Amino acid sequence: MNEPPRRQAGRTGRAAAVGLTAGLAAGLVLTLTTTLLRVVAGVPLPVELVSDRVIPSLSIHTFGLLLRHLGGPLRGKEISFVSAFGLQIAAGAVGGVLFGIGLGWAGSEPSGSGRAAALRPHPIAVTTAALAALWAFMLLLLKPVLASNYRGLPPGPAAVVSAAGLLVSLAAYGATVVVAFGILAGGAPARPAAGRELRPGRPLTRRAVLVGGASLAAAGLAGRLAGLLYRRATFGAFGYDGLQLRGPRTQPVTPNDRFYVVTKNLIDPRVADGPWRLQIRGLVRRPRSYSIDELAALPSVRQEQTLECISNGVGGGLISNAVWTGVPLRALLEAAGPGAGVERVVIHGADGYVHTISMDKAMEPTTIVAYRMNGAPLPDRHGYPARMLVPGTYGEVSVKWVDRIELVDRAVEGYYERQGWRPYFVNTTSRFDSPTEDQVLTLRSSPTVLLRGVAFAGDRGISAVEFSADDGRTWTPGRLDYAPTPLAWALWSGSWTPPGPGRHVLQVRATDGHGDLQAAKRRGAVPSGATGYDQVTVTVRP
Repeated sequence: MNEPPRRQAGRTGRAAAVGLTAGLAAGLVLTLTTTLLRVVAGVPLPVELVSDRVIPSLSIHTFGLLLRHLGGPLRGKEISFVSAFGLQIAAGAVGGVLFGIGLGWAGSEPSGSGRAAALRPHPIAVTTAALAALWAFMLLLLKPVLASNYRGLPPGPAAVVSAAGLLVSLAAYGATVVVAFGILAGGAPARPAAGRELRPGRPLTRRAVLVGGASLAAAGLAGRLAGLLYRRATFGAFGYDGLQLRGPRTQPVTPNDRFYVVTKNLIDPRVADGPWRLQIRGLVRRPRSYSIDELAALPSVRQEQTLECISNGVGGGLISNAVWTGVPLRALLEAAGPGAGVERVVIHGADGYVHTISMDKAMEPTTIVAYRMNGAPLPDRHGYPARMLVPGTYGEVSVKWVDRIELVDRAVEGYYERQGWRPYFVNTTSRFDSPTEDQVLTLRSSPTVLLRGVAFAGDRGISAVEFSADDGRTWTPGRLDYAPTPLAWALWSGSWTPPGPGRHVLQVRATDGHGDLQAAKRRGAVPSGATGYDQVTVTVRP
């Protein structure tokens, strides 16, 4: 006879409850596995892979709305990081419940129910098949981003390791569900019997304590690893994403620890010298691969160059200047022997970031692969062991942690290009560093006020800077105190004599090295960089 429905429902409910506990334990083991792989081997967390797969496909408008909804880039990254672990554990719990329900139904089938019962697939087999299908689906979905590795494995091995990391994580989850359920149920779940009940009582309590203790140990270790990643994170306790450089007195060459930083990553790479290689691939006759020592042994150049983020607003601080040492990209490409029909040069970073430049731009002598910054090896956050520098473009084109340069015969769009950003022309910009907005100035010691600031025009240089105190009706020339090369910013100063006490609005504008005046019209950074005159309002007191 078949089991009464009420008894069957009770059995299934108890199995689901046990499965919930087993699933929570397995979710913690899953989280421990993914964080351990990230810390030790640089295998991207699932949330990092999903982000790199999804974010480039969003339009600028949608991406901006998402960031505003989450409270800004840093807050959005923090929410993504923390919630991803919570979702993993919650999904693990749901999987455990489903596993328990399946075992409950399997165990409620009478032994004499015939051929249909014998052919019914066992829940462990179903679970194994489901996890295998999930792994295959994840590989299919994430294939374009699997080649990233935050310890610097070359793209081919990195893709294999990422795929293996997903498999190991899912296998650890599945094994933990099965073992934990068996311990809690008082037997091996591989052989559910019709007569075996999941009865509450002292034995179950002891087993629950055992599973609970193991779960707490997994949770503790996973928490320590997640905490380590959080401290390394661009948004974490020592976060730096969005670091800006502002006056009141700007140094001509920016110290490495003050150089502005913007990154797409939750946690930036920490590339190891051993596995890292710079590969030159694609439409080349002689593919090449360089270790950092081999790269540094090639003839090098020193180049003072300013970088500016495309998101830098008028008067903003996402701009800095450094002296870089590196190898011209032209030399690397010529050694590889470019083939015919090259349309784009695709630059890949270890973190999965991609950007492209034209072949003409790649062959310019100032486009370099840099490995030193202000006389020191590149800091991790600035792309160690090597990064691209592409003068005349915004900072997003100068790919950090570069590990592969590929020549292709087709149009390819980079990470943020796919959203609609257009970073290939740097708008002329200028700003005030001193005085600052709403500053109160007193004229007791001197009737004049010293003005200071910076100006920048990509690779065109700065030929003049002017300031105005009468809403642009008249302009006074400033002095160029520092303008070393067309690739670097200019530091400017000027002396202003206020006409009297009160509130005054100061404006500044620059002329680039080609003689073109800075655009006066105010425009936001989307999609090709901000334009407009910087201005500050000051109060003058006698």
